[in-house]
Amino acid sequence: MLAFSLYELFLKPVSLTRGPRAMRSLPRLSVLFAALFFLLPLSAGPNPPATDRTPISEALGWVRKVPRDLLEFDYVMTARVRLLFFWVGKDDVGGGYIRRGISKDDHHQELFQVLFGSDPAKAPRAINRWGAGTEVAWHKDLTASPSKENDVVSSAFFGFMKSSKGKSVSEMQQELKKEKDQGAHQFTGILSRVEPGNAISLVVPLASDQDFNLHEYSQAEPVMFDKLSSSDRPLRTLPQDGGCSRESGFLGTVSELLDSALAGRTAANSLCYVYDAQVNTLKLEQTTPVDKLLVKVNSAKGEVLWEKTYENLIQAEFVSEHQQTGKRVNFTILLGTRGDLRGVPVQIRYQPNWWFQVVLNLTPRSPQLVQSSNLKTR
Repeated sequence: MLAFSLYELFLKPVSLTRGPRAMRSLPRLSVLFAALFFLLPLSAGPNPPATDRTPISEALGWVRKVPRDLLEFDYVMTARVRLLFFWVGKDDVGGGYIRRGISKDDHHQELFQVLFGSDPAKAPRAINRWGAGTEVAWHKDLTASPSKENDVVSSAFFGFMKSSKGKSVSEMQQELKKEKDQGAHQFTGILSRVEPGNAISLVVPLASDQDFNLHEYSQAEPVMFDKLSSSDRPLRTLPQDGGCSRESGFLGTVSELLDSALAGRTAANSLCYVYDAQVNTLKLEQTTPVDKLLVKVNSAKGEVLWEKTYENLIQAEFVSEHQQTGKRVNFTILLGTRGDLRGVPVQIRYQPNWWFQVVLNLTPRSPQLVQSSNLKTR
């Protein structure tokens, strides 16, 4: 019954208003991965509070500054539900991008950006659920591609998501109705910083009269920046003996493990990282060569958007585990190994359970260069 309800919610054809929104593509970077970090829990419980807000204020200044010349890859989202013995799905219900850049002012500074979610103009029932993140990493040596192992000396992360506490279709529908009736749409922001022997994090809620969608992120981001800047909510900290000696965040850790898989290294297949001042472990459980992959993506109306065959891929199976709660999140990346697709995730799969799956397929366009002036960040 639950699988059928999800089919009704996400996949059953309905009459929708559609706009001419088109996703485009970005670069190599084995960092272009399943950055579905916004599906991870924000918090597992209280940590010792911090009183000095200077470190978190500095981190906010870092994530506000976007380096120039970011490379971008765009993806289109498919939602799939397993009905007993077969899968049914609907393509083009959302999407997003992954961006990566090196600061021209400081070649030790690297930036990752991700944005994924549903598109209410295309998703049945106008579902609006998305998450975005910016991670800034400072390397000990000049940033190279691929980057060196465990070379990050500090990092900062900013996350912004459309909040949802619903654990079932009915609960999600009630949330949507309540937000619409009250004119207060719920979002959550997180800002964190990780340095040797220290991690600090701030999480704030935002009730907005505008229900921002993934296409309006450039408008929503400054609103959350201001909310974080003025917040007096308690800060979360991680003790010096917190159990992780690495300063990379989630995005940089995924990138490092993908580089290892691409290079055929299997020794360091499990790395810790800090998210929301709490320790997690990301493990590359298995890599499998894939000789050929056929990808066919239809529009929300059923027309073929594109059909493409990829060859010589690596299928990388990941699991992220929260150290305190044991909560596990699994995702899969199919990574190109040759030519222009070397190090590029051509498909990302997230399957939280046996009956529901989200698939992100790389759009078949050339990588594009995104100037900082086009990002409209403050």
